[in-house]
Amino acid sequence: MITYKEREFFFRDNINDAKRIPVYPDEKTVYDMFWNTNNTNITILFKPLPKGNQYYSVENFELTYKLLIIYRMNGYEKAFSAEEINSYDNIQTSNNVLKIALVAPAFTNQTYIEGKNNVIYIYAKDYRDFDLATIKTILVAMNIK
Repeated sequence: MITYKEREFFFRDNINDAKRIPVYPDEKTVYDMFWNTNNTNITILFKPLPKGNQYYSVENFELTYKLLIIYRMNGYEKAFSAEEINSYDNIQTSNNVLKIALVAPAFTNQTYIEGKNNVIYIYAKDYRDFDLATIKTILVAMNIK
Protein backbone atom coordinates (compact mmCIF):
# COMPACT_ATOMS: atom_id res chain seq x y z
CA MET A 1 0.00 0.00 0.00
CA ILE A 2 1.09 3.56 -0.78
CA THR A 3 -0.48 6.74 0.56
CA TYR A 4 -0.65 9.47 -2.04
CA LYS A 5 -2.21 12.81 -1.07
CA GLU A 6 -3.95 11.15 1.88
CA ARG A 7 -5.47 8.39 -0.26
CA GLU A 8 -4.42 4.76 0.00
CA PHE A 9 -3.47 2.84 -3.14
CA PHE A 10 -3.17 -0.94 -3.03
CA PHE A 11 -1.11 -2.97 -5.48
CA ARG A 12 -1.04 -6.62 -6.55
CA ASP A 13 2.60 -7.19 -5.60
CA ASN A 14 5.40 -6.01 -3.35
CA ILE A 15 6.05 -2.28 -3.71
CA ASN A 16 9.65 -2.55 -2.47
CA ASP A 17 10.40 -5.09 -5.22
CA ALA A 18 8.80 -2.74 -7.75
CA LYS A 19 10.97 0.16 -6.60
CA ARG A 20 14.04 -1.80 -7.77
CA ILE A 21 12.95 -1.79 -11.44
CA PRO A 22 15.31 0.50 -13.40
CA VAL A 23 13.99 3.54 -15.27
CA TYR A 24 15.77 5.03 -18.29
CA PRO A 25 16.98 7.61 -18.92
CA ASP A 26 15.79 8.47 -15.37
CA GLU A 27 12.64 8.77 -13.25
CA LYS A 28 12.37 12.55 -13.69
CA THR A 29 12.14 12.21 -17.47
CA VAL A 30 9.30 9.67 -17.20
CA TYR A 31 7.59 11.70 -14.46
CA ASP A 32 7.72 14.80 -16.67
CA MET A 33 6.13 12.83 -19.51
CA PHE A 34 3.18 11.94 -17.28
CA TRP A 35 2.71 15.54 -16.17
CA ASN A 36 3.26 17.27 -19.52
CA THR A 37 0.18 19.52 -19.76
CA ASN A 38 0.16 19.18 -23.56
CA ASN A 39 -0.84 15.52 -23.18
CA THR A 40 -4.62 15.30 -23.16
CA ASN A 41 -4.83 11.60 -24.00
CA ILE A 42 -3.05 8.45 -22.88
CA THR A 43 -2.99 5.48 -25.22
CA ILE A 44 -1.81 2.09 -24.00
CA LEU A 45 -0.21 0.06 -26.79
CA PHE A 46 0.28 -3.68 -26.99
CA LYS A 47 1.45 -6.24 -29.53
CA PRO A 48 -0.86 -9.29 -29.51
CA LEU A 49 0.38 -12.39 -27.74
CA PRO A 50 0.22 -15.81 -29.41
CA LYS A 51 -1.76 -17.33 -26.52
CA GLY A 52 -4.09 -14.47 -25.58
CA ASN A 53 -3.91 -10.97 -24.22
CA GLN A 54 -5.15 -11.45 -20.65
CA TYR A 55 -1.89 -10.16 -19.19
CA TYR A 56 -2.23 -6.93 -21.11
CA SER A 57 -5.77 -6.55 -19.76
CA VAL A 58 -4.53 -6.75 -16.17
CA GLU A 59 -1.74 -4.21 -16.69
CA ASN A 60 -3.97 -1.93 -18.78
CA PHE A 61 -6.62 -1.89 -16.04
CA GLU A 62 -4.04 -1.21 -13.31
CA LEU A 63 -2.53 1.70 -15.24
CA THR A 64 -5.80 3.22 -16.39
CA TYR A 65 -7.60 2.96 -13.06
CA LYS A 66 -4.81 4.33 -10.89
CA LEU A 67 -3.61 7.01 -13.30
CA LEU A 68 -7.16 8.26 -13.78
CA ILE A 69 -7.51 8.70 -10.01
CA ILE A 70 -4.08 10.33 -9.70
CA TYR A 71 -4.81 12.82 -12.46
CA ARG A 72 -8.24 13.69 -11.03
CA MET A 73 -6.70 14.22 -7.58
CA ASN A 74 -4.43 16.81 -9.23
CA GLY A 75 -7.21 18.52 -11.20
CA TYR A 76 -6.57 16.94 -14.60
CA GLU A 77 -8.87 15.02 -16.92
CA LYS A 78 -7.22 12.65 -19.37
CA ALA A 79 -8.83 10.39 -21.93
CA PHE A 80 -7.57 6.80 -21.97
CA SER A 81 -7.60 4.26 -24.77
CA ALA A 82 -5.85 1.04 -25.78
CA GLU A 83 -4.55 0.13 -29.20
CA GLU A 84 -3.15 -3.02 -30.76
CA ILE A 85 0.09 -2.54 -32.71
CA ASN A 86 2.16 -4.74 -35.01
CA SER A 87 5.59 -3.58 -33.88
CA TYR A 88 7.25 -1.61 -31.11
CA ASP A 89 9.73 -0.20 -33.63
CA ASN A 90 7.49 2.23 -35.49
CA ILE A 91 5.28 3.85 -32.84
CA GLN A 92 3.94 7.13 -34.13
CA THR A 93 4.46 9.89 -31.58
CA SER A 94 2.31 12.90 -30.89
CA ASN A 95 2.73 16.05 -28.82
CA ASN A 96 -0.66 15.66 -27.15
CA VAL A 97 -0.89 11.87 -26.68
CA LEU A 98 1.26 10.08 -24.13
CA LYS A 99 1.71 6.48 -25.23
CA ILE A 100 2.50 3.62 -22.88
CA ALA A 101 3.81 0.53 -24.68
CA LEU A 102 3.41 -2.74 -22.80
CA VAL A 103 6.17 -5.11 -23.89
CA ALA A 104 5.31 -8.62 -22.67
CA PRO A 105 7.83 -11.39 -21.85
CA ALA A 106 7.25 -12.96 -25.27
CA PHE A 107 9.00 -9.92 -26.79
CA THR A 108 11.83 -9.17 -24.33
CA ASN A 109 14.18 -10.84 -21.89
CA GLN A 110 14.72 -7.80 -19.66
CA THR A 111 12.69 -5.80 -17.17
CA TYR A 112 12.88 -2.03 -17.14
CA ILE A 113 10.98 1.16 -17.97
CA GLU A 114 12.10 3.55 -20.66
CA GLY A 115 10.77 6.95 -21.60
CA LYS A 116 11.55 8.51 -24.96
CA ASN A 117 9.76 10.61 -27.59
CA ASN A 118 6.54 10.82 -25.53
CA VAL A 119 6.35 7.01 -25.25
CA ILE A 120 6.84 5.10 -21.99
CA TYR A 121 7.89 1.49 -22.61
CA ILE A 122 7.26 -1.09 -19.90
CA TYR A 123 9.47 -4.14 -20.56
CA ALA A 124 9.10 -7.35 -18.55
CA LYS A 125 11.01 -10.63 -18.76
CA ASP A 126 8.27 -12.57 -16.92
CA TYR A 127 4.71 -11.97 -15.76
CA ARG A 128 5.59 -11.15 -12.16
CA ASP A 129 7.99 -8.51 -13.48
CA PHE A 130 5.17 -7.22 -15.68
CA ASP A 131 3.22 -6.43 -12.52
CA LEU A 132 6.29 -4.97 -10.80
CA ALA A 133 7.21 -2.76 -13.77
CA THR A 134 3.61 -1.53 -14.02
CA ILE A 135 3.62 -0.71 -10.30
CA LYS A 136 6.96 1.10 -10.69
CA THR A 137 5.53 3.13 -13.58
CA ILE A 138 2.62 4.25 -11.39
CA LEU A 139 5.00 5.08 -8.54
CA VAL A 140 7.03 7.25 -10.92
CA ALA A 141 3.86 9.10 -11.95
CA MET A 142 3.18 9.67 -8.22
CA ASN A 143 6.81 10.81 -7.74
CA ILE A 144 7.31 8.19 -5.03
CA LYS A 145 10.89 7.00 -4.72
